[in-house]
Amino acid sequence: MATESARHARCNRGAFMTEAASFDIMLLGLKDPTSAGRARYANVMERLTGRPGADIRPGAGRPTDPIFRSLDLDTARKVADALAEVGVLIEVRRSTEYATAVSEQVVDSTDCPRCGYVQPAGANECDRCGLVFAKFEREQVSGMQTSRQLEEALTKALQSREEWAQKAKAYLETHPLKEGSTDGFENLVMRDEVPFLRLVSDEGPILMTSRRLIASVEQGYFSIPYEIVEDVTVGGGLVQKKSKVRLLLGFFAPIPAPADFVKQFTWQLNKDSSFYKDVIMDWCFSRNFVCGGCGKRDLDYRLEDDEPRTRCMHCATDHTIDLREAIAVPLTVD
Repeated sequence: MATESARHARCNRGAFMTEAASFDIMLLGLKDPTSAGRARYANVMERLTGRPGADIRPGAGRPTDPIFRSLDLDTARKVADALAEVGVLIEVRRSTEYATAVSEQVVDSTDCPRCGYVQPAGANECDRCGLVFAKFEREQVSGMQTSRQLEEALTKALQSREEWAQKAKAYLETHPLKEGSTDGFENLVMRDEVPFLRLVSDEGPILMTSRRLIASVEQGYFSIPYEIVEDVTVGGGLVQKKSKVRLLLGFFAPIPAPADFVKQFTWQLNKDSSFYKDVIMDWCFSRNFVCGGCGKRDLDYRLEDDEPRTRCMHCATDHTIDLREAIAVPLTVD
């Protein structure tokens, strides 16, 4: 039987490869000839033809009669696939007649978008997996709308990033970086990130780029997107170090430092670096993340699972913050 089935399968494939005008489908038998197998055959025929199962039971009519006549190629494919799925052995033959109208033999049908089950068109839900078609369509539309919103928000974020890169390049035209300004930061700067200012502090050097502030501290490095900076204070030199100027940054949410999470951090800048107070203020106070769901900028920050996160106050999209890339990444739920 396996050899015979394989031969018929090859015949079927060969028939479909031709450009014949129409096809007949012959019934050879059932893989499962029990009552359960006959019931499956009757059920699939009822779905395909719209006629009661009692009128299309195996063996009804002459053995040489096709169960479907003169089907066009697409309809023959669909019928053959539906029959094969429930264990019906068939042979597809080229017909000597022109293809007949589908409605004369095969009712309009639809394939379940989840499991592929063929059923009469107009059904409300899939008989096999229970998928509710109207709900599925709504979810598909919603998914397409969400994808479009994500794409638009990403485009907006990339445009903003490019604008700040151009601003950094414009700054460099009048304030070129001194040689060696990126020493120690070579492996930290991203390819499309534009370094434009180096600050010197007691705690270690600070490199300002078009994307973030990278600070070298004793235990490692800080990566601080400008968007996460809530407050900036530059001034108030220490009594014992009158030549120093304090730079204090406060953050919307705690961020991981080499030793612990911190909500703010202080550097003691040298006199030369203190002259760039306005530049620091300008970059730290004029940035905020774009929501990856709707493109708005009204985000609420928090610390969750030891990660800085944010939620859009317009569309309630949650984000995790990539400190190295300096972007807010929408969280998806599988």
